[in-house]
Amino acid sequence: MKIFFLLIMTSIAILFTACNSSETIEPEQENILIGTFWLRKDIASEIIYGGGDNYLKLTFKKDNFYEIVRVKADKVSSFQEEGTYTLTDNKDVILTTEKNEQKTSLRYLLVNNRTLHRVTETGDILTNAYEAYIMQ
Repeated sequence: MKIFFLLIMTSIAILFTACNSSETIEPEQENILIGTFWLRKDIASEIIYGGGDNYLKLTFKKDNFYEIVRVKADKVSSFQEEGTYTLTDNKDVILTTEKNEQKTSLRYLLVNNRTLHRVTETGDILTNAYEAYIMQ
């Protein structure tokens, strides 16, 4: 009887060890930016065309691509740039594009899931209407 009990306990121990996985699989972070678009005032267009409703429209697409177009009076007036973006911890956004055969990256901080504030290389946060994008 002792041998039978010992056999059963050994089998149970082997089963539990075989089912236990030491690998922890991190769940993939949900990209909260996909399909959203954001507006910010466009100072260059305001200088060229005069005041009014001149904006840069930032659209986050799938596969970590983004596009920025110039918008005047709710109509796209020109293409500005496109590139890739990375999102870390659902708050740190880095836009990377290539201009004149040189990669350029800009960092933004997502605040309250509605505002992207520009972060300078020194860590200063720019919150004015010409630097911050607002989700629409």
